[in-house]
Amino acid sequence: MARWAYILTTFFTLAAWAGAQGPVPASTLTPADQLRLLKANGTLIDNLVDHGVKLSNANDPVARVEHCRSAAKALANAAHDAAGKQDAERVAELTGLFRQVVQDALLPTLDDAKRIVPPQSPGAERIKQIRRDATNDVIDLKTAIPATGKMAENARVKAELKELDALLAKDLK
Repeated sequence: MARWAYILTTFFTLAAWAGAQGPVPASTLTPADQLRLLKANGTLIDNLVDHGVKLSNANDPVARVEHCRSAAKALANAAHDAAGKQDAERVAELTGLFRQVVQDALLPTLDDAKRIVPPQSPGAERIKQIRRDATNDVIDLKTAIPATGKMAENARVKAELKELDALLAKDLK
């Protein structure tokens, strides 16, 4: 009986503590900002969904690698556009997403395909080319981000550029 009292007391204490944390603050974006972001991200979202569907339907390891790289490239292109508009926060966000897709999706998919596809096949050569293209995507994105002005002063952009350097140094050889 004492065990149930202890469990219930603990449960109610934790529930009261969680309730005391308060509600999640409401979004500070105005409807105009939300509309602007939807327009800015609409094409990117369409591209990512399209590549994701193609990736999930791909039965061939080379096709999976190609679709995965296409998704990463869509993020890189969006980051390029944001860099051209001097939107440092968007550049940082999109660069981080691009890096995560390359690091957590493209590179493991490349490694899996390399193990599956026979080394002397045309598919193996295509996989090597996609790895080179992905390396160039990272280099091109780094080059597109200005080294002076608003971009160079933004801490998040600086951190993402360092992460891209690390990605090039250890993973995309």
